[in-house]
Amino acid sequence: MAADLQKIIRFAFENGASDVHLQADAPPMMRISGQMRSAKADPLTDEQTLEFIADIAPDSMKGDIDAAIIQGLDFSYTIPELCRFRCSAYRHLGKFGITMRIIRSEIPSIEDLHLPKVVGDIALARRGLTLMTGTTGSGKTTTLAAMIDLINKTYQTKIITVEDPIEFVHANHKALISQLEVGLDTPSFSHALRQALRQDPDVILVGELRDVDSLRMALQAADTGHQVFSTVHSATASQTIERIIAMFPPAEHKLLLSQLAGTLEAIISQRLLTTLEHGRRPAVEILRGNPVSEKLILENRLAELSDYIETGESGMQSFDQHILKMYQDKVISGTEAMRWASRPESLAMAMRGIKTMDTRGMSAQ
Repeated sequence: MAADLQKIIRFAFENGASDVHLQADAPPMMRISGQMRSAKADPLTDEQTLEFIADIAPDSMKGDIDAAIIQGLDFSYTIPELCRFRCSAYRHLGKFGITMRIIRSEIPSIEDLHLPKVVGDIALARRGLTLMTGTTGSGKTTTLAAMIDLINKTYQTKIITVEDPIEFVHANHKALISQLEVGLDTPSFSHALRQALRQDPDVILVGELRDVDSLRMALQAADTGHQVFSTVHSATASQTIERIIAMFPPAEHKLLLSQLAGTLEAIISQRLLTTLEHGRRPAVEILRGNPVSEKLILENRLAELSDYIETGESGMQSFDQHILKMYQDKVISGTEAMRWASRPESLAMAMRGIKTMDTRGMSAQ
């Protein structure tokens, strides 16, 4: 690795950065506590940036690296005894750039991440489909890694993960884990899922449900008794179901709603908030699969899910309930609470004590 890149990466790691951004004609930048920070360094040249990319890209991608970057060059990179990176190289105004997400070697626990206890209960449910949702950079992958790690340390079971690329590497504890990387171990998510079902898994993690084929197989796996985890880029539980339905032809919607209603264990939606101590902490909305939510999904009454979530049944909670509790516990500022609220007006009244959101039964943060 080029000496300058080594120096940049180690500086970012030691200062708690989540991402490193290297782009021609700009100084190295990194995201720390959710904020972009510029390093005190000269702007990178296009040649330097391309050299950095070529230095860390897998050998299989180095044949025509310029063409590969134009098509989208995503890969993982490891510095032994330090950390792994999820890398995405790109072109910008005809020049090179790369974003490197830092994946620390130690897998954090659900407690380390300040997630509600019910997230652990969902992980240990041993059944159904659990969807992790949120925007890019909201911590979905880290939360799923913590859930898989809990299963790994609790049950003697077989776990298969399909990722693009692999981020957290799991050592075998009580479970046997097979981790497949798209492009390296398998050509696609759907192909990997098809093969995984022939390899006697109990738990399957699919990094992302990108297409109809992958979703069909994930639902089939959950329907036949496997525990399935995956991610969807959506903001809330009801929006997640709407987005999944929109992937299918209208003629299949009724069957799809039936499959979702019958297999859904939980939808966990996550947003990362900045704390008063300038750290990051997740606020989560949780929908559990139970007879009531099953009926609402089956009858396509998705607009009613938000109100049902706020009943708190089975450990469910809305974003605004969790955000209000974080504010009351003096974890976040009022400004940060309002920034991330789903219904700012209602939350503002609750924060002033005019209207009380029920936060009973929620885990202490």
